[in-house]
Amino acid sequence: MVDTGSLYTWVPARLLRQLGLSPTDSISFFMADGQTIERDAVEAVLRLDGRVRHTICVFADKKDQILLGAVTLEQFGLAVDPVNKRLVPMPAVPAVSTQIAGTQKEERPRWT
Repeated sequence: MVDTGSLYTWVPARLLRQLGLSPTDSISFFMADGQTIERDAVEAVLRLDGRVRHTICVFADKKDQILLGAVTLEQFGLAVDPVNKRLVPMPAVPAVSTQIAGTQKEERPRWT
């Protein structure tokens, strides 16, 4: 199932472990019913139509839904077509320039 409201991709914990993956993080989630749950997570390599991306996968319990989340969709450049119930390519949006029209000044981000 695809869920654009879910940030991360949820994969059965058993499957992630069978693939040799171990949790590297723990994430808290605020659920629709007001409950807060905690799940293990790992950065995993996914392959889709010959393209490979690293994405965060949550170790889903048996009662959790298996989801393809928004981060993974964006990493693969995909969007949801809800009318036809399918994934479609999403055109890449270029980064916004910090240059102001008509000037030569360029501001660079400052990292602290």
